[in-house]
Amino acid sequence: MKRIVTTAIALATLSLAACSQETQDDAARTADLAGDDIEANAAVVGEVLEDGAKKAAGAVSEGAANLERNIEEGDTETPGPAPITGQDLNEDREDPAG
Repeated sequence: MKRIVTTAIALATLSLAACSQETQDDAARTADLAGDDIEANAAVVGEVLEDGAKKAAGAVSEGAANLERNIEEGDTETPGPAPITGQDLNEDREDPAG
């Protein structure tokens, strides 16, 4: 595999040597412009990801607050017997509603 890559690089170098200086300059300019485009696109993607992360964090925070509120509201119920066995599993504890 290393030999194939080395051969490809050698052929590319030879083909560039056969090109005119103008063609080589155009190729270098095209590569520079492509690099600029990639950099600009990466910046946009980074901003989109950051914005999405902020929105997700806000949604998680809101969901956690809602869950906490629901749990606190549900905590006022007096525990009853276990639904399957009918056994009062909290008979030795104080009633949280009282």
